[in-house]
Amino acid sequence: MKNFRPEVLEEYCKNVLTASGVDEGCARTVARSLLDAELTGVSTHGVSRMGIYLQRLNAGLVSRENRICIVRESPSAVVIDAGNTLGAPSARFAMETCIRKAAETGCCFATVRNSNHFGTAAFYTRMAAERGMVGFACTNLTGKIAPYGSAEPFMGTDPISVAAPSETIPLVLDMTPSVVALGKLILAQKLGQPIPLGWALDREGNPTTDPAEGRKGSLIPIGGPKGSGLAIMVEVLSGVLSGAGCGPHLHDLYEFDAPQGVGHFLGAIDVSHFLDPAAFRSGLSQMVREIKGLRKAPGAEEILLPGERAARSAAAKQETGIDLPDPVYEELAELGRPYGLTL
Repeated sequence: MKNFRPEVLEEYCKNVLTASGVDEGCARTVARSLLDAELTGVSTHGVSRMGIYLQRLNAGLVSRENRICIVRESPSAVVIDAGNTLGAPSARFAMETCIRKAAETGCCFATVRNSNHFGTAAFYTRMAAERGMVGFACTNLTGKIAPYGSAEPFMGTDPISVAAPSETIPLVLDMTPSVVALGKLILAQKLGQPIPLGWALDREGNPTTDPAEGRKGSLIPIGGPKGSGLAIMVEVLSGVLSGAGCGPHLHDLYEFDAPQGVGHFLGAIDVSHFLDPAAFRSGLSQMVREIKGLRKAPGAEEILLPGERAARSAAAKQETGIDLPDPVYEELAELGRPYGLTL
């Protein structure tokens, strides 16, 4: 295990990407999104993803240029073609556009097509919350979740995030419709660790503790039909509405047959168009205090709200640094050697 200052890791990732030929602005956004994941305790979407991003870039499956463009727009809606640009810059551009337009109209939503893996959805919704707005983000991926009652996967592990500003830290929901994100299986496989029963099924539909078999099979949706229904609705917004396509019509991040072609759906709601921002923050803070003041369940040490654990993690790691497991460190260090970069 090795420890690094967050800014050191971020700069290294940015330098590796730019040295490989990636547009500097895109490289900085990707590095920032990866470090944000590390800081907030979502290491499955952190710097361990650098390897697959570089592999896809080197295979010509992702554009090193910034090809993001607006295809169509109205006062409260934007259609964006990512042009096979890296996912994080595409989603960030979409959210920044929504924030700007929502300030004028009250709300704005954007679809993005021809994109790639964008990291954690909360990275984008917190952008809106930091501007006093409610943010929404979701994305689809190739089929990994079996619809309720099906023996084979169709929907991806499609994450959903909503963030709202408060007087202190924002409330941030970031979840997948599956029991765990696919990234946890990927990281477990990389570290040579088993996964708990109840996370995934193998190709025959049997429970498995082998992350490799789980990746070949399907992930289990939360709450049966409820998680299945959430994933289907994300496919509607990110896949059908964007024109990107759904589930099995997309391409896997870890297969090298074609660009991913995934879609995103992001939006911002300007609180000031609905309610005085101070009143909104005060009302939200009162709700938080009342929830925190409820009687705790037996065995519970604390009542946690969405985003609270992530905020604490980020604050702590800014002070103590980020620990990287040896396999992740070694892979990351190897990525920089062709360019004379050291970590």
